[in-house]
Amino acid sequence: PYPLCALSPTTKQWYQRRVHGESRLTTSLTMLRYFLLCCLASQSLGLVRHQIQDPKLNDPFSDDYIDKILENLRNVIIENNMDPMDLPPLDTGFSDTILGITWHGSAHLNNGHFWGLSTLARTGDTSFTVEGEKARLTAYIGITGASAHYDASAEFMGITVGAGVTADISDIQIFLDAEMVLTGGSGLQLTDFKISHLGHISVDVSGLGPLDWILEILVDFVDTFLKDWIVSLVEGPLKDLIQGLLDEYVPDIPSRLL
Repeated sequence: PYPLCALSPTTKQWYQRRVHGESRLTTSLTMLRYFLLCCLASQSLGLVRHQIQDPKLNDPFSDDYIDKILENLRNVIIENNMDPMDLPPLDTGFSDTILGITWHGSAHLNNGHFWGLSTLARTGDTSFTVEGEKARLTAYIGITGASAHYDASAEFMGITVGAGVTADISDIQIFLDAEMVLTGGSGLQLTDFKISHLGHISVDVSGLGPLDWILEILVDFVDTFLKDWIVSLVEGPLKDLIQGLLDEYVPDIPSRLL
């Protein structure tokens, strides 16, 4: 009711803030009404975005299905004498300089075996997702308490010793990811099957006697070999065996998951 110039400076500032605040509030309410009208319009026109189904964690269906696949896998491994598995023979060289002369030696590893493949089991919850015409299944499986052994011999400057090499692998974790088309009648196809975690490898060498100074050389050599060999085993023969079983046992997905 009063002219703005007639107000005191303090009152004038309060009045201006109030008018500005009411203007911002009016603008916000207008935008909110516009947003709600757009939502109603999109629904009336059928422009509703379909929500992707969240993964069903710890679902009895997918847990039981993976357990069934792994049970059959363990039977295949045992029937085909894959536990223990034979390890290839290995050779490595080493040298030492004595009184200015460099001497060369060699170590040979034979009769190698790897135990533990038949202990493959599910190590965590599975997830199962249906999206459109496809279903996706993920799981973590693993091997615990695996071990390997080699008979070894080493020679240096005319000295030959016999030794034993034993390796303990704490755990091997594998990530499995597969998908299938719901209308095709085919089974799950692996899209990913790889080691997600390779635990500590403890290597023990016994019987070196006077050549115990090559202990570290043998430990590093066997450790590096086993890491590469386990990766090749998982991403090669083991993956093929899993895929064969997925092709054979096509999951019957319950209607509640579709």
